[in-house]
Amino acid sequence: MEIDKKVFIQDYVTEARENLDTLDDLAIQIINDNRNSDYLKEVLRILHTLKGSSRMLEFFQIEKILNTTETLFKNIQSNQVEISISIAQLLMSICSAIRTSVDKISEEVDYTIENYDFIILNINKAIEGEPFSVNLNINKTENSDIEANIKEVQNINDSKTIKVQISQIDTILQSLDKLIMRQIKLKTEISALGNQAKGENYKNLAELSENMEVLERQSVEIQKQIITLRMLPFDMILQPIKVSIVQEAIKCGKNVDFDIPHSEITIDKAILEKLPPILIHLARNSLDHGIESIEERIKKGKSEQGHLSIKVSQVSNRIFVSISDDGRGIDYEKIRSKAVKLYPERENEIALMDETNLLQFIFASGFSTKDEQTELSGRGIGLDVVRSEIEKLKGKVSIETEKDKGTTFELSLPSSLATQDGLLVKMGSNSYLILSHYIKEIVTVQKSQFLQLQHGPVINVHNQLIPVYDFDSITGKITQNSESLKEETPVVVIEYLNKKIGIKTDEILHYSTVVIKPLPPILKNFEALQGVIFDDNYKIIPVLNIPDAMRRFKSINIYDVKNFEVQKKRKVYSILVVDDSHTTRHIEQIILEAENYKVSTACDGIDALEKMKQNHFDLVITDVKMPRMDGFVLIHNMRHTENLKNIPVIVISSVFESDTKEKVSSLGAQGYIVKSDFERENLVEKVRELLNDR
Repeated sequence: MEIDKKVFIQDYVTEARENLDTLDDLAIQIINDNRNSDYLKEVLRILHTLKGSSRMLEFFQIEKILNTTETLFKNIQSNQVEISISIAQLLMSICSAIRTSVDKISEEVDYTIENYDFIILNINKAIEGEPFSVNLNINKTENSDIEANIKEVQNINDSKTIKVQISQIDTILQSLDKLIMRQIKLKTEISALGNQAKGENYKNLAELSENMEVLERQSVEIQKQIITLRMLPFDMILQPIKVSIVQEAIKCGKNVDFDIPHSEITIDKAILEKLPPILIHLARNSLDHGIESIEERIKKGKSEQGHLSIKVSQVSNRIFVSISDDGRGIDYEKIRSKAVKLYPERENEIALMDETNLLQFIFASGFSTKDEQTELSGRGIGLDVVRSEIEKLKGKVSIETEKDKGTTFELSLPSSLATQDGLLVKMGSNSYLILSHYIKEIVTVQKSQFLQLQHGPVINVHNQLIPVYDFDSITGKITQNSESLKEETPVVVIEYLNKKIGIKTDEILHYSTVVIKPLPPILKNFEALQGVIFDDNYKIIPVLNIPDAMRRFKSINIYDVKNFEVQKKRKVYSILVVDDSHTTRHIEQIILEAENYKVSTACDGIDALEKMKQNHFDLVITDVKMPRMDGFVLIHNMRHTENLKNIPVIVISSVFESDTKEKVSSLGAQGYIVKSDFERENLVEKVRELLNDR
């Protein structure tokens, strides 16, 4: 798989700058304390990491300088001598030269290092123990370097951006949440005192209450502004996705026009980073199942060139992403025929199913109307994975299709995972929140308008019969009867996977934009709920998990069929990628996810072992040199842990080192790959071999 460097440039630049800053700090620490061997180990680790990512992205001059510098420090380590101050100065000078080159990479100009040969010459002199220059910029004097540094400091006044960690934003939001909750509680207490106060005390409390309301509104506004700091433009993923699916179209010989315009719409980073594999899969689905061959299109009177588009739009706090093609559309009779083969015991039921019910089959694991797997469709990921991933992001997927006209998959997503739009309803003595993207409409139904069928009451909405249920999500009890019907009943019509049901409520309260908080520990495993909010009286209100509710109602029959899920599902392998370089982790993840493997990442051996305690992995890919716990110790720990000892391991190294290969092999690793070989698909081939995934 050929790597598109442009996709990873920003990650590389960010990581390189961080590593160079750390090397500068270490050089300063070495000058102050050159007897500390820990500094040397850390210098070597960072040089190794940065060298690996530079090599993968073909920045060969940077890689060569780092490799030569690594040799210098390895010699110092093996000879067990103190690091001289001049060596520390040389390291800082090397960092300065590389930083200039990285800045050029960021600006998308020629990154060539003008004094490259001079830098290599002096590092080699240091290796040989000969006199060397610590000022590696041959075009500048030391005074001009000082002037440049002063100018750089002065430029800070012109800087309009700063780097903030997402974790810092989350911590601020959590603190603000606590503040808002305290304000709500205080507001309630002031209200209670106001009912008892008289005269001047009442006037003072009224003024205090008014000030509290202002403070509350300002706090909520600040909360919204902080949440926007997590937002990133959708455009960050559209171009890489376009490049990927264009390459897929070429591979499968499809003549396709792509309409994927730029978008300035922003969305939560946590959502955006999960979308590429989903969108790429849906695009592949259109190429493989939807858009016909040139010959077939000509026979149908269509243009030879197919059309595929990805459009992004926003309505209020919801982001809509549509993936459309002008292909053959979904063939319902093929779905019916395949479903009968898979579920012969349900043949009569399937024969009577309408198109909406038939459509639910395509969201089952491994379901396909194709009898043979193709290069695109046989990749182990199906629409069931798309559905489950979208649900995790508090979104939903819907389909519109017409025979020989085409198919559109629409993803509805929140702009932020922190805030959601929802409808507060009352059921019995309890209040609940139903997220707005599941609500199709709200109707008030007279008792006489409920129609009684064999399985319970239904209502007619726009000439469509919709089953109606009572729902108590706390106890999980579900009833569908007419005995509890009042003369007039508010019914919320919800939709999930193109299937609609009605939920009877006692009262529609109000529509609101709310901040959803995780479930308390006591309710963590209660699938009927997906979070909580607080009302003005500091009372917890559950947020209903609509997909789970629909499954409880058994409105989507496909979920009742366990035999198919167990026997017919094609295994999706899980892989853990372990590397202290974010850029390297990202590249490996993209390569493996393109082959439809489920990929998790860890930053070092300790992080990897922690993740392996919590999740099952079929294969581990690990770097050698990492902080806290390196690859050698990680493999040793795995081979001495009962439930981990049989997991295959592939070791990654920046350069070929026979002693390293022998050591990891003796520890029990089954593969050894040089990072620069990724482009020749060595990684994917080795993964398939070890997983027996052909």
